[in-house]
Amino acid sequence: MRPILLLLPMLLAACGPAPQEAAAPSAAAPASRLDYPGKLGIPVRLDMLPAAEGGRAGPIAGAWRGEVAFDGGATARCGIDRGGLAELVPGSSHEVRLICASAVQLSGDGRRGFRVLEDGRPVASGVVLP
Repeated sequence: MRPILLLLPMLLAACGPAPQEAAAPSAAAPASRLDYPGKLGIPVRLDMLPAAEGGRAGPIAGAWRGEVAFDGGATARCGIDRGGLAELVPGSSHEVRLICASAVQLSGDGRRGFRVLEDGRPVASGVVLP
């Protein structure tokens, strides 16, 4: 009996692992939403409107806070983390981060755009980067 007990582990190892059944294909997953908790940097491309098109008369240079309206209806009060940039001049485009006071949930339909508002008028627009 003892030799059989010694051979059993070797026989099992020689047979290899049991075959795995293939997983059934899943239905197409619904479009997901992109959630950003408050105070977490949201990577964006920000396009400042030129002053001639209703944008700011001067650059954004210091601690700026304003209203940001995201496509799909979400709005939040956000600041702009400019990284190493000294200022954001009207008519320019930059990759920066929005730091919003509250959580932001983007629409799951693929829209990733937003508008930066000052006194209710747009002064910049952009898109959330992947």
